Amino acid sequence: MQNDVLLEMYKSLEDGYKCMMVTLFKNKGSVPGKQGNIMAVREDGKTFGTVGGGAIEYQVIKDSIENLKKDNDFEFDYVLNEGEKVSMSCGGRASGFGKVFFPKPTLIIFGAGHCSQKLARIATLTNFEVVVVDDRDEFIYNEDFSNIKKFINKEIEDSIDDLRFTPDTFIIAATRDHKHDEEVAFNILNKPHKYFGMLGSRKKANTLKQNLIDRNVDKKLVDSINVPVGLDIDDGSVEEIAISIMSQILKVKNNK
Repeated sequence: MQNDVLLEMYKSLEDGYKCMMVTLFKNKGSVPGKQGNIMAVREDGKTFGTVGGGAIEYQVIKDSIENLKKDNDFEFDYVLNEGEKVSMSCGGRASGFGKVFFPKPTLIIFGAGHCSQKLARIATLTNFEVVVVDDRDEFIYNEDFSNIKKFINKEIEDSIDDLRFTPDTFIIAATRDHKHDEEVAFNILNKPHKYFGMLGSRKKANTLKQNLIDRNVDKKLVDSINVPVGLDIDDGSVEEIAISIMSQILKVKNNK
């Protein structure tokens, strides 16, 4: 049973969900759950395993989800009496601990050109799950993409259903032309994400942002695009541009 809980939590982390692992480590008196029971609570409310069911499990799930939103571990010490936080007639006491487990951050790169190739290689080395989207077949087996999670060989609009967006998703638009980059922004900006960056000059940025506003994209979302993307530290080479982009992504990821 416990192995099943751990396996399901691992699968959820691989799918990009934060999880809380809850352990019931001390019981006193009459308690429905067995001491040592574990339960995984996913950020979307799905659970695996049990700490006893009923009111105690309801409260554990509620507290887990609240703490997952804040990325906090938590301890609990529930008195199982009528009128208490966990209103039960057992009369016992249950104590435990919840620990947050985080999935790898996801970087979605639209475009598979030279800069994207180097960025993907660096990102996989910094513990990101990397997904590349490009409709050109010739890039699928590029060596720099050998360790990425997925290559989606589709047009931008057709790739949306194959992607999962969360508040911790990082996105880079680096397609083969400005029009494709605009389509990425138009289709993706309203999806949950933490960072959206785009290759291009300041002139391109001004034109692109005005085009998106003219297409009724919310101005706050448009203004959130990091374009030109990256920290101003590179010498113009593809490798250093990729490093400058990854540096900016890490700055945002680590709240620096």
